[in-house]
Amino acid sequence: MHRRLEPDQLYLSVDGLILTVCGGRLTTLLSRRNHPPCEGMWALPGRLVALTESAEEAAQKLLAEMLPGVSAYSEQLFTFTHPGRDPRGRVATIAYLILLPWEQLSPALSQPGVTLQPFAIGHTPGGMLLTGEDDQPLSPTDLAFDHGSILQTGVNRLQGKISYTDVAFHLLQDMQAFSLSELQIVYEAVLNQSLDASNFRRGIFARYEAGGRLTQTAQAKKQSRGRPAALYRFQP
Repeated sequence: MHRRLEPDQLYLSVDGLILTVCGGRLTTLLSRRNHPPCEGMWALPGRLVALTESAEEAAQKLLAEMLPGVSAYSEQLFTFTHPGRDPRGRVATIAYLILLPWEQLSPALSQPGVTLQPFAIGHTPGGMLLTGEDDQPLSPTDLAFDHGSILQTGVNRLQGKISYTDVAFHLLQDMQAFSLSELQIVYEAVLNQSLDASNFRRGIFARYEAGGRLTQTAQAKKQSRGRPAALYRFQP
């Protein structure tokens, strides 16, 4: 989205906040802008909504353009409408929260033409910090446009919803065969805190087992130490 915008018109765009869990850390994807405005800055993927398409269709096309062949869970996050958010003109954007497992995402990032790069999301007493492959910390305020606000809104949304919805399961490699340890890693990455394993398991069983949504499979996963871990199946 870098064409010239008319100053007396209102434009609508979509931005995608892609979140995954990599190496036990909540991770997002950014691309470096190679044209004005905000040239050289890191940004979320985005595009204008055409007159002939809905915002949902534009968001689906955006994901297909940025990560060909990838399917993911997505939901509308928030509409950002501050008049000065884009220096080119009056652009309101609908942000989408997109969740998918790293095991599905990683191969897509190596495809030709894919410019997105992973940034681990960390938290310090001074606020959120992003760390990319060069290990240089990046503050949300360093992102292009108001994308830092979109990022913080999305992380807050995910942290709030993980305790009463099923969003965590969309970050698993396979929700039809996973260990409770793998699920706990997802929760800990999203919440940015360590959880007691026994309390976590009791809480998960209380939420899902009684209703038949969480069932143990006949499979087990080998571990480096101890007995194999039981694998579970989740019914969305």
